[in-house]
Amino acid sequence: MLLFSIDEIGSWCQEQRAQGRKIVWTNGCFDILHAGHVELLQHARSLGDCLVVGLNSDESVRRLKGETRPINDQNARAFVLNALRAVDAVCIYQEDTPIRVLEIVRPDVHVKGGDYEISDLPEAETVRRHGGEIEIVPLRQGFSTTNILRNLENEQAQTRCLVAIPARYAATRFPGKLLANLGNQTVIEHVVARVLQTQADLPILLATDDERIQRQIERNFSREQVRVLMTSANCETGTDRIAEAVIEYSKERNFAPAERTIVLNIQGDEPFINPAHLDELIAAMRENPALEMATLATPIWDETIIADANVVKVVCDEKSDALYFSRLPIPFERDAKPEKRPKLRHLGVYAYDAKWLLEMAQLPPSHLEQSEKLEQLRALEHGVKIRVVVVENVVNIAIDTPADLIAAQKYLKEN
Repeated sequence: MLLFSIDEIGSWCQEQRAQGRKIVWTNGCFDILHAGHVELLQHARSLGDCLVVGLNSDESVRRLKGETRPINDQNARAFVLNALRAVDAVCIYQEDTPIRVLEIVRPDVHVKGGDYEISDLPEAETVRRHGGEIEIVPLRQGFSTTNILRNLENEQAQTRCLVAIPARYAATRFPGKLLANLGNQTVIEHVVARVLQTQADLPILLATDDERIQRQIERNFSREQVRVLMTSANCETGTDRIAEAVIEYSKERNFAPAERTIVLNIQGDEPFINPAHLDELIAAMRENPALEMATLATPIWDETIIADANVVKVVCDEKSDALYFSRLPIPFERDAKPEKRPKLRHLGVYAYDAKWLLEMAQLPPSHLEQSEKLEQLRALEHGVKIRVVVVENVVNIAIDTPADLIAAQKYLKEN
């Protein structure tokens, strides 16, 4: 490997020049080597007989880019550069600008990639004084080390979002419904497959108390996709079950569930849940770090179901926060108006801040919750805002009974 110090590079360049070889020079941090850099180096090499790459030392990169900038060791970066056929020699220098090393190399051509004018380069005078030319090459469109790092930082800064699916086998009205066949998959597999299309972090957490569900999921999905967590058979609600799963998973991955972590509660009997709707819920939670809870709703266009107690309605304030959920037709309309707003049907999908989820799971059922048999009322009674995200084009087929399964099979066949 032709790796030179600043004191050694002069002798090597004299040898090349003595053989009549034209020397081309370029320099940079090369802390993330991408296609734009390779293209630049290949072009630079085509301008002469040998290419010398000046590489900023680790200390120089930190001064130029900041202490928080992630970089590879200077020798590792030099090794990668030397592996490229276009590069003949690499010289590591300590200064932030290569003026001193250019006094020694005295290249015939100095190539600089980026959005520069020659007058912007502090080394331009040195190169020209020794008879060298300067060429500015625009970097390949779409490649920028700074943008790459900024995007990585944004991804890392995004709030963690876990999806937890409570999957109980012993449903009262339809035991074993999650393992019922729907097309070529079971009901629970349909749900998992749709959640895998969202922007949530992986793996999905599937919280179950039954080994049959565990085997079915582990047989058809990888552990990187779905992590099955066995939870207590004594969990009274889905919230209790996912809270238990989140605590167990947080211990495995060594993060505190009290940190800002979003947890989506997706019912295992909703085979036609729309991934785009789940992403809207995630976005609402990520956009407002103070939000402790959010849920989905959809307009009711079919007035024949408004009085159905199985259809949960929700009314909201001007900020789209829930005022109340009920099985009754709310709001009551004393005077019917021709251009009234459609009522909102609540969809049983929730997003929680993990801290509130764990706190809610420890609270006893509230008065209104017991009256309406709606768990979300526990949050409202304790003063927690629930943001309501309204979505359209919802397939309202949840598998609660064998008749629902028949309807789902018919829908799947027709669509």
